[in-house]
Parts: sequence; C-alpha cells; structure tokens
Amino acid sequence: MSVTGNVSFTYGQGLAGLLGKKGTSSDITLYNTKLGDSVLTFIEATGFPEKIQPLISAINISDQALVRIDSLDGNLAETIMALDHMGMEKGFLIYGKDVREDQVAPLIEDTVIQGYEVLEEQPMVLKEKLAGLVPDPAGDPVVQVDHSFQVKGVGTVALGVVKSGTVKKYDVLDAVPGDVKVPVKSIQVHDTDVPEAVAGVRVGLALKDAKPDDIPRGTILTTGNELRLIKEGQADASLSKYAGKALEADDIIMVNSMLNYTPARIASGSLDPGKTGKIVFELEKEVPTISGNLCLMDPGQKPPRILGHLKI
Repeated sequence: MSVTGNVSFTYGQGLAGLLGKKGTSSDITLYNTKLGDSVLTFIEATGFPEKIQPLISAINISDQALVRIDSLDGNLAETIMALDHMGMEKGFLIYGKDVREDQVAPLIEDTVIQGYEVLEEQPMVLKEKLAGLVPDPAGDPVVQVDHSFQVKGVGTVALGVVKSGTVKKYDVLDAVPGDVKVPVKSIQVHDTDVPEAVAGVRVGLALKDAKPDDIPRGTILTTGNELRLIKEGQADASLSKYAGKALEADDIIMVNSMLNYTPARIASGSLDPGKTGKIVFELEKEVPTISGNLCLMDPGQKPPRILGHLKI
C-alpha cells in the first residue's frame, strides 16, 4: 500500500515549526512529519513579504491552508487575497490571543477563507485534522518540481509534490515546459526509498538523463495529457476590489500558474476593481495549467500586489 500525504500552506510565525521538522529552505521553507501512514508537509513563505512570489509559490504547492491570525496587517490582507484568488477552498483558521473573531470577519467576508474551520492551537489536534485530507490518486502522474540539484553518486534529484496520479520507479516522464524525457531511477518519501508515490505526497526523485538546469522550479513531470500550455487567449477575469486601478488594454502585469511566472499583456478588454469580465491576454512565455486558474499580480514592492485571477 502506498504512503498517503498532503501539503499544507501555513501562515503564522513559527507555526510550521510546531508541526514538523525543518527540511528544504530557500524563499519557501518546508517542514515534514509522519502521522501513522500519512506524510505531512507544511510550507512557510519565508521570502514574503519582501517579495510576493514566495507567497504565491507556497500556495501553488499546497493542498490546503492553515492560517493563524496574530495581527490585522497588510501581510494578512495579501495572504487572504492570494488564498481567495488562487481558489484555496480547503483550510483551517486559528485566532491568536490578541485577535477576536468579530475583528477578522469583515476581512474574510465573501472569500474562501470565510469557510475555513476554526481550530485551537494544539499541535497533535492540528496534525490529525490536516491528515484528514487525502488527495484523489486518480489520473495521470503529475509532479510539480520546486527544487532540483546534483547529488554526488546519485545524479540529478528533483524535489516536488505529486499533484495527481501515481509516480512509479522506472517511469519515463516528460519535463514540461521543455522537451526532455527523464527516467525515474528511484523515489524517496520522508527519507525512505519507495517503489511509488501517490497524489499529495512530497517526493525526492533521482532522475536519469537530466541536469538540474533541465528541471528548474516550475517544471512539471508527467506522462499524461491533462496538462495544458497557455500562451494567449480569452479568459474570464476577476479583479480584486482592492486593486489600485482598473485593468486596461496594453497593461503589463505578472501571471502565475504552477510555480511558473511570466509577464502578461492585456491585448483587449478592461476591468474595474471588484468586477469580473472577459479579457484577451498574451503571455511572454507558455505556462502550464491543469485547473485553468492563473493568478494576476504586480511584482512591485507596494501592496496590494495580488490583483486578481484569470479563468481559462
């Protein structure tokens, strides 16, 4: 029987460290633990709020969210906007000792966070609740790579999360974007060699015929046809009511999908803050998507940097 697991985005200083052992760390930091047969991964956006991309990347990787609200500030506001526009419907809320539920209610009204279950900060209870989510293993294998590097005596190793299906030892996977085929030499889950890994599990894949530069962050490893590459088209757009200005033709913004970021031009159409409508967009490079949901952002330093989303 395959090991199950899931990945949780965590917001709240030190929260992930209460739940797991620190692992890979860059602009995002991952913590891991095992509860019975379930391997749980927790992600902190350590490069946020200096940059908005780590927040988006951490949510990209995750299956659910655990948000502890200790103060009502701009960082919380951007986190709420990101979770909402990225459609993170599964999640849990913890209220810090100096924050009341009635203070938070107006901030999360009409967002996905409004539906999050409220919990107390008890580490074992939190882990048991988070372990309750078991992603559906159906479909073709899709692994979203967040780190890759060379290991002496092993070769190229890719770290990532199985987003759908089951990845198996000796599978030959397509690396997308790109045209590289990579055989899987071995699979590790929680520092243990396994023959396969299912959706929701964080893995280390030892790969053949590939260099780390061939599979940077944002690479999708798959054997199937569920993945789409998007470069241009028409989309249903939603612009946040907190966006600083309307979205208009010839505006240049940043788009995210599955750990891929690229500039985008609004080819036609316009949208006022708080509104939805049709726009035509052009991306500087192709980005992969399964859900068809693209997050819109302003990569500058001044909040709000989450602008809205496109639905292809």
